[in-house]
Formats: sequence, structure tokens, C-alpha cells
Amino acid sequence: MKILICQPPTNPKVWGGDFVFVIEPLWAEYLVAAVEKNHDVRFLDLRLEGGEPTFEKVMKEMMPDVVASTAYVVDINTVKRMFRYAKSVNPKVQTVVGGYAPSLSPVDLMDPAVDWIVVGEGVFTFTEIIEKLDRKGDPREVPGVCYAQDGLLRRAPARPWPNLDDHPLPQRKATQHVRHNYFDKWMKPTALIRNTYSCPYRCEFCVLWPNTDGKYLARSHDQFLQELATIEEPYVFFSDDEALIQSDRMLELANKIEKAGIKKQYFFMTRSDSVRRRPDVIEKWAQIGLKRVLIGFESPRPKDLKEYNKAASVEDNNECIRILKSNGQEINSMFIVDQDYQPEDFDAMLGFVKGHGLETPIYCILTPYPGTVTYEKHKFDIIVRDWDYWDLLHTVLPTKMPIKDFYVEYSKLWGDLPALQRGILKHRDELPIEEVVANVRKLLDTAHTQMPEEAKKT
Repeated sequence: MKILICQPPTNPKVWGGDFVFVIEPLWAEYLVAAVEKNHDVRFLDLRLEGGEPTFEKVMKEMMPDVVASTAYVVDINTVKRMFRYAKSVNPKVQTVVGGYAPSLSPVDLMDPAVDWIVVGEGVFTFTEIIEKLDRKGDPREVPGVCYAQDGLLRRAPARPWPNLDDHPLPQRKATQHVRHNYFDKWMKPTALIRNTYSCPYRCEFCVLWPNTDGKYLARSHDQFLQELATIEEPYVFFSDDEALIQSDRMLELANKIEKAGIKKQYFFMTRSDSVRRRPDVIEKWAQIGLKRVLIGFESPRPKDLKEYNKAASVEDNNECIRILKSNGQEINSMFIVDQDYQPEDFDAMLGFVKGHGLETPIYCILTPYPGTVTYEKHKFDIIVRDWDYWDLLHTVLPTKMPIKDFYVEYSKLWGDLPALQRGILKHRDELPIEEVVANVRKLLDTAHTQMPEEAKKT
């Protein structure tokens, strides 16, 4: 069969994402590796290859039997639109969607143009769907599949999460034509690699742990090192949701990488309390090439950390910053802006960032993603139902301040452009600094006016 696998194009309503990072689509490389032996497979990264016009052109030229895509929440409308077009070109084409959005709330992907919705682990479910279709069988029997029937969502039995070592190594040749464009801030070109998956903590806003019910999955060191040795890029970004849950294991991995003589610069995500608990692990990773760490500090307000069920404290955050800086790490910090914020709360957050010298902060507006605890708490308060705006940069919940004033204060958080230029772009020359800064300025100048129509009415 002919199979077209697509990374959706960037949603144009999302503010500025592609100016800061475009990450390797590891999910697609796993899918290609799983089905390429027996099928004609093509991958399109529509963020880099012309968006929906390119998809439409390739659909007509290739006439695939199957079209597959991933979907975050902001991609839901885009994927449905692409699949509708695919059906208009070839009514017999079978469409498959997986990823975080369909895994947590498959009902949101229901559409006449969507044939198969993959919930949870995608590689083996997708492989079995392809095998069924190739043999004229019925994918409704495949564990992990959802589908629409008589206007209702039907579910096959859930698929247990497999051992991560059971997956094939990702087929990076599928992205060879565009992979030189993958970057994260100053790390370019960057490759993505998975060592572990999910997180055992229970932060209420998080979309990660509900996907595995908090089960933490890890690969063997041998298989990880086998893959790492094949990566040509000098920069490697761990896709792990929390890299240091098993600190002893990560220390052992660092020693093995050092012994193998693999020289890379690394970037991973972790929690502030994990860093505070094991500074020796950070020290060792810094010795073998760790350069950047992404930390969700969330808030300088203790009450927020408690309400989010973060299980980390402001003291953890402060000590984490000290440890990372003493080991020469660039800190990429993430914060959550709550809808109850007043001007003094915005000032306090900015004061925390500047007081600690955090040069690359990311400010996310609290967003109740379907499938999370936060969604269950706020599902009746939602004021914006258009998925295009569920990007963590628009509020989809009512704000305590007048909404225009809220956006004005929010845009001020992003206003320290000298720090942005120093922190994101100081290390390398590949990125067009003037263009990035000009785009960010434009976004900041217009942020408070770019509200969804639904929100303007509240």
C-alpha cells in the first residue's frame, strides 16, 4: 500500500512558535520504521514543506491508500481539514490520527473524514491497522483504536503500553531532506531521542501522565546507546517528559556515554525537586555535554504550586536554579499564568525571572486540556471552543481582570527583548537574529488585540 505520513503545518494562529523551535518529528520516524518494509511510505513535514498546499499537491500525485497524522490540540481543526481534502481526492483513502489530543479525548477527533483514532501507544496500533487494511480486514478489532459508528464513538480494547525496547529504531532517513532545519533556540541542527516516557507525578494541568496513567517507561541503556551512536547532529534533545525520575539510572547512563566516547551537547527536561535532590547527577551530565535544562517552575506563588498539585516548592525552584547555574547550565524556564492574575502577580512573576537571571522564560496561560484534571475542574467555564486558540498563549477561560487588560499585562512578560536576544540567540549565528526580534516585536505589539471572537464577547 501507499502510505502518506504527515506532520501538520504550524497553526497560523499560534504566536511565534516556529521562530523559536522546530523539533524533529520522532513519532513519524517510528511509524515509518514500523511499516516501510512492506509498503511505499512517504513523510511530509508540512511545517517546513509548504503547508496544506503541498499536502494537496502530494495527495493528487501520490494518491495514497492511507494518510496518517499526529495531532496536538491546536492541530485538531487542521487535521480534520486535511483529511476532508484527502477524502475529496480519493473517497477510498483511509485516514488515521494519533498523538496527545486523540489519546486524551478521542471524541474531539470525530469527523466523517477521520476513519481511525489511535489512543495511547501508536506504533504497534498503527502497524496493525495497516496490516488489517492491507489484508482487507477490519481495523475495529485492533487494540487501541477508536472510530465513529452511528454518530457515537466506539472503542476497541485498550492497548497495554509495551516495553520501549520493543519499538524499532526511528527511521531518520524519512526526514533526511529537511532535518538540517530542526532546531531549538541556539541548538541547530538538533536531533530528538527518547530515553523514557511519561511521568509518575500528578500535576493537574499535565497531558503526559494521563496517557500512561502515571506509569514511567524506560529503555535499556544498550538500545539507547545504539541509537545515540547513529545520530549525526551535534545537539541532542531528550524528548523525555522528566529525565531524572530514576536518578541512579541517569547517572549510570552518563557514565556509559562517557565510556563510549560519544561527544554531543545535550538538552533535557526535568523537575526542580529532582535537580535539588541529586545535584551530583547534574554535575556528571554537565561533564559529558549537558548544556541546557528545561524546568517547569510554574509560579512564584506557593498557592499555585499547591493548587496545581505540583509536589515541588518555591524553595525547590530556588535551589534548582543555584545548582544548574553552578554547573554552567542554560535554564529554560516555564511558567503558568493563572486567570486570576492581577497586575501585581504579573510583576511578581517578572521579578522572579529577572531576580534569578532567567534569560529564556516561557509563559504559558493555564489551559484546561481535555483529559486532564484541570479540564474536569474548569470544563463548564470555557469561553473559547475553537481549538486553534488552545496554544497556551491565548486564554480559553475567563479572566479576573478585564480580558484586554489581562493580555496587555501578559504581553509585558515577553517584552524583555534584550534578554530574549541574549538568551535564545547568543550562542550561534545560524538564526536570523534581526528577523526573529522583528517578529517577536510584532507579536508583542499586537498580542492584546488578537483575541478570539468568542472571548471578546465575554
